[in-house]
Amino acid sequence: MLELTPEEKNNLPRHVALIMDGNGRWARSRKMPRLFGHRNGVENVRAVVNAAKEVGVPYITLYAFSTENQNRPKDEKSGLMKLLEEFLKKEFRSMMEDGIRLRAIGDLSGLPGFARKIVEDTIDETRDNDRWNLTLALNYGSRQEVLQAISKYGQDNPASDHIPTWEEFSPYLETSDLPDPDLIIRTSGEFRLSNFLLLQAAYAEIFVSPLHWPDFGRDAFIQALSNYAQRERRFGKTSEQIQQPAQPLASS
Repeated sequence: MLELTPEEKNNLPRHVALIMDGNGRWARSRKMPRLFGHRNGVENVRAVVNAAKEVGVPYITLYAFSTENQNRPKDEKSGLMKLLEEFLKKEFRSMMEDGIRLRAIGDLSGLPGFARKIVEDTIDETRDNDRWNLTLALNYGSRQEVLQAISKYGQDNPASDHIPTWEEFSPYLETSDLPDPDLIIRTSGEFRLSNFLLLQAAYAEIFVSPLHWPDFGRDAFIQALSNYAQRERRFGKTSEQIQQPAQPLASS
């Protein structure tokens, strides 16, 4: 079982977002239907969330269902929504015991009624939990989110020709009460963001794993965190600027 070093534990991301890719390919390699892969993928969510709690990563966001996934076959979409309902029912007690708050981003009106209800009910019932944070991106697309944010900003500032700063504009995004992701993990060896948190990920580190999502368990997650801990995040500065000690304040 992989473990982080003390130095790595001191340099963990606060917010990890995951693009859970490869369920269908994982199932196909076992000559099983795609829904078999999705079911095993849902089971793996528990392992990764537990690993995040184990090491102290307070924010996890999962790209669970994109707007583009609406183009999937009807039976696959129906199966995914039933798995979502099943997962939230199973995990509700542990979410309350562990202090996990559920959030969702995306257009929930595009989900079937039973799925929308359990998501909204779980969000409401976990609202006061404050130890850990789990966000599900459901019927979510970053471009759509940005266009909606622009519309809302314009409605609140109808007569203004002021170009907003990021601090002024970001509250109109659906992630307004979340820190920007520090690390984005994508499984199944694909090197793209797939319309996921495009603005929020501007300075995120990216880790791509060759493993399909159902195989991306605790140790793979720990390995991604270890890789992140070795990186130097410069945010446009040079290494010398980052390493330069702060200047003492001038005495008055």
